[in-house]
Amino acid sequence: MKFDEELEQFVFEYHGLIFAWDEEPGEDYMEQVKAISEKYNAQLDSIIEFMMPDITATFGDFSTDKIKEKLGKPVINYDNGQVNYLEQSFDDIHIFTFEFMDDEFQDLKYFSIDG
Repeated sequence: MKFDEELEQFVFEYHGLIFAWDEEPGEDYMEQVKAISEKYNAQLDSIIEFMMPDITATFGDFSTDKIKEKLGKPVINYDNGQVNYLEQSFDDIHIFTFEFMDDEFQDLKYFSIDG
């Protein structure tokens, strides 16, 4: 766990996912990290399916596997229910963001490509 000056958040990387908190998390954060990591990875194809129409409209057609590769590491802020892709490689100016409304990553909303 470290404080990231650029993000102005506490961050922790686990299995290719970056977790971020505005306030330093309590001692039980590893349980939360493990559970969210498992759920995110289990739903990754559905997450990409949710984002795909906007990604292909903006950047052209890509396979699911290519989108996975180009998204880079997600930054998951569980406290505010957002996932951000700050290092996506479709271009060098946009940030991809969506909100998750449940702990299972099945109720996804508000995907945006901001630049």
